[in-house]
Amino acid sequence: VYGEWSATAAPTATQQKAYEIAGEEFTGVLGTLRTVVEQDLPALEKAMNTAGSPWTPGRVPEWRPE
Repeated sequence: VYGEWSATAAPTATQQKAYEIAGEEFTGVLGTLRTVVEQDLPALEKAMNTAGSPWTPGRVPEWRPE
């Protein structure tokens, strides 16, 4: 980004190649991140709630009015 921040010319071939490589690498990482956020974390939170774990920051508690 720094190389293009105030540039008025098109990106260089090196910058374009770096962007392409980063995009290819990010595709795999994004799939892993999506699995963690959409599957692993909800399963962990459910297990914590089932075990009676105390609330922790960033976790939405399950409310069971008595």
